[in-house]
Parts: sequence; structure tokens; C-alpha cells
Amino acid sequence: MTVASNSTGEVGGSKGPPRVADRNAWRRILADVAVVTVTPFSGERLQGVDHEGMVRNLEHLVRGGVRLLVAGGNTGEFSALSDSEIVETVRTHVRVALGRARVIAGVGYRREEAVELGRASIEAGADGLMVHHPIDPYASEAGLVDYYAALAEALPGVPLIPYIRGPQLSSDGVRRLAHLESIVGVKMGLADPERFGRLVAAAPELPWVCGVAEEWAVPFWKLGAIGFTSGLANFAPERSLAVFDALKARDLAAAETLVNRLRPIEDLRARHGGANSVAAIKAAMDLLGLVGGGLRPPLSTLEPDDHVELIRILRQMELLQ
Repeated sequence: MTVASNSTGEVGGSKGPPRVADRNAWRRILADVAVVTVTPFSGERLQGVDHEGMVRNLEHLVRGGVRLLVAGGNTGEFSALSDSEIVETVRTHVRVALGRARVIAGVGYRREEAVELGRASIEAGADGLMVHHPIDPYASEAGLVDYYAALAEALPGVPLIPYIRGPQLSSDGVRRLAHLESIVGVKMGLADPERFGRLVAAAPELPWVCGVAEEWAVPFWKLGAIGFTSGLANFAPERSLAVFDALKARDLAAAETLVNRLRPIEDLRARHGGANSVAAIKAAMDLLGLVGGGLRPPLSTLEPDDHVELIRILRQMELLQ
């Protein structure tokens, strides 16, 4: 893999000192709503990334108060992007966010590719890296920890945030991760509060993030999460930020009330085994004057009945006339 880099010396979206794997600083950064942004595509066959549309979307988020952006996450269709597209996407995020929000870049796949993509993303201005769960049916806990350790060794001082999506890591595994200074946080993307609580208890020195959005934000918060990721915030950032503000104020009842108002769209996203997850977000953005920009296979657009349901939900949320 070869990706072009363009190191400017600027620090992503940050306002402070250069990027560094400072766990205390990242505890403050991750105590927020991390919006996993969509990647709008262009062209008849969706062969290009619509950076103009992306800028429009990002400005909407930053003006709406979003302080933390994730470029190249699952909502951003990481697996459908080429390496150069990921780096250019990071660069666009950094250009829009500079001085107003932090940018975390997604990396993954085999070790060497993750290292090269991570290095190029940091040179493009990302503040830190979210490491997608490696796709291998035979991954072991020891192998997974070695994978993160290899990234930390190859990218010294670069902040790394493992994204847990599999069953491998146990309490012992996360304790081993906590010994890696480059690990500045962990995102758990599985709706399993019991396991989340065990892992947090095993390594409380790590900042822990709920990676299953608003719907699970309250139970994960009770168990030690300091923030959560969101796809819905792409089109309704004020709703997601309101949930976080209620959590931060320790008003869990208010947070739960706000989350309940968002459940209809989260339920729609969960249909068909989760196949609607990104499709519903992009369709909502298109309906609301933002830029969804199509989906690359193996993802697909909403079924007609689901699209009608989405319109009804957006009207119920008073987002669409």
C-alpha cells in the first residue's frame, strides 16, 4: 500500500500542544460525543468521494457544537474506502475542524497496512487513531494484544484507541493493553453491559467509550463509560449532545428520556440484521438538506417501506416538515 502524505505540522483539530499519547489529556477529549461521520460518494458508480459535500456536512456538525469527529469509522464505510480515500477524508476533516474539533482517524486490516495508514493519517493532521477490530475468524486474545502492541511500537507516541467488536479480549487482555502507553482509550462496540463492566473494572486507568451509540449510553455510563459514539448525530447533533449533557450532569432520568425519543430511528437502523444502520443515516441526511451520497456495496439503500417509516420518524422528531 502506498498513500500520499502531506505533513503540515499542524495538529488536527486541536488547539493545544502536538499530538501525544497522553492518557489524561485523552480522558478529557473522549469525555464527549464522538460523531462517526458518513462518507458521501459521487459519480454514477459512486467511484469518488464527494469532498465538497463532506465539507458541508462537517460544517453542520462543528457549528452544531460537535467537538470530536471520527473519520473512517464503520458509519463512514471504512471497508469500502481505498487507503488514499481514507487519508484524503482525514485531510478534509482536519481542514474543517482545525481549531474547533478533534479528529480521530480509523485504521485497520493487516499490521503493516494499519501502520502505514496510521502514519499517513497522522501526517494528514489526525489527532489520534481508532483501530478497527482485525477481521480474522481465528483471531486469539494473545494475537490481538500482540497486534495492538506492534502498532504501538511502530507508531511511537501516536494515540491509539482499540475498537472492540469481537469476543477475544478478557479482563486479563485489557490489563495487558493498559500497559501499552500508546493506548489512550478503548471503544466497546458490543451491546453487552455486563462484559463492559468487567473490562472497565479490570483496567479503570483506561478511558472507556460506549461504542453502541445513544441507545446504550446510559447503562454503559453507569458502568464507567465517559462518552459515547454516534451516527445519528450526523444529522441531529443537538439531540446527541443533549444526551451527553444530561449524563455529565448526572441526570440519568433526563438522559433516558432523551434516549427514548431517539429509539424509533435506532430501531429502524437495527432492522434486517443492522443492514439499515448506515443507509438510514444517509437517507435522513439527504432528506434534511445534507449530503448522504449513496452507499457502496455490500451496503444498500433503504427498502421503500423503511424509507416511508424514516420520513414518519423525522417528522415525529420535528426535524422534517
